[in-house]
Amino acid sequence: MPSEISGTVSNTLSGKCIVVGVTGSIAAVRIVDLIRDLIRRGAEVHAVMSPSARQILHPYALEYASANPAILKITGRVEHVEFCGVGGKADLLLIAPATANTIGKIACGIDDTPVTTFATTAIGSGKPVMVVPAMHEAMYRHPAVLKNLETLREMGVKVLDPRIEEGKAKIQDNSRVVLEVERLLGPGDLRGERILISSGSNAESIDSIRILTNRASGKTGVALALEAYRRGADVVLVSRFPQGLPVREVYAESAQDMLNVVLRELSDGCSAMISAAAVADYTVDAAQGKIKSGQELTLTLRPTKKIIKTVRAAYPDLKIVGFKAEAGVTEDELLQRARESMQSYGLDIVVANDVSLGKMGTDENSVVIIDREGHAIRAEGKKSLIAGKIIDALVESMRS
Repeated sequence: MPSEISGTVSNTLSGKCIVVGVTGSIAAVRIVDLIRDLIRRGAEVHAVMSPSARQILHPYALEYASANPAILKITGRVEHVEFCGVGGKADLLLIAPATANTIGKIACGIDDTPVTTFATTAIGSGKPVMVVPAMHEAMYRHPAVLKNLETLREMGVKVLDPRIEEGKAKIQDNSRVVLEVERLLGPGDLRGERILISSGSNAESIDSIRILTNRASGKTGVALALEAYRRGADVVLVSRFPQGLPVREVYAESAQDMLNVVLRELSDGCSAMISAAAVADYTVDAAQGKIKSGQELTLTLRPTKKIIKTVRAAYPDLKIVGFKAEAGVTEDELLQRARESMQSYGLDIVVANDVSLGKMGTDENSVVIIDREGHAIRAEGKKSLIAGKIIDALVESMRS
């Protein structure tokens, strides 16, 4: 039952009531899992179906997924008003999948299915509406369909563009749909802010094949980028591991590359920088071509330029979150070194952890988040949850 899985992933949608409108695309078979994913984040979900959707998916499947009977017609309860009217229970009408037929009807204000009636009521009452198209690519490319989607955007409807694959405009992955729902219904406390995040390890070239690097996976940076995006930020993620996230991703291989990219992106205006990358401390003069194997090799390591120090000098008022990794130290020593780092580089927040605990490269971690007021917040568990606490601290710092 949904009560058993409610909030098991996060509470980002806790207290939110979402109506999922299902129309007659084969992608309707994906909606059972989508509903469950929304519930795992704390949402209450109700489903409404068009007659065509019922030819693909049985209403019992949606009732099982949501623990609420699927709405198949408008009755004397005026369900569309109950949920999507002014003061109605729904926080969002999510139409997924949305066929070309349904998109056209909504754009023209035609109500001849329960889903379109819900849509007209929601748009007319100012309720948030999100449409997730799914159809054959040729249908999606039809000028009238594209015009109808643009009409929906002009009405304030959030349109989540499909994935174009195999001649089809496929429904977006459930994870992406959920992320966009979280962004739409979230606190929005970073809306209008541009946040730069550096992530992962660098690669310093020894020759055309070999590199010097470290064990950083970039998982913390990705979690921070997603959390900032959920909270409404315009996110720039700088790393050498493209992730396919719905943020601006900029590739940077070496420490010098990362410094150049960071300074360039900051010059376009940013509210804050989160330096989550494990920036290479040393580099070498790379040999041309490939160094012959099977012989002893001596490398002369040169220290790299400190990115945070350079950024602070160039942008004295920028909010900066730094990371301090130590190994085999006591908690008091960890806190002391984190505070020294904050003082040395003029940081607003420092996230400190002991890498000897074996969390590097895993999905979990244990950190201490320290701010300029001296507060030390301990956070442990999934990196996604830790990212939430770091962003909380950043938001608080930006308000002060």
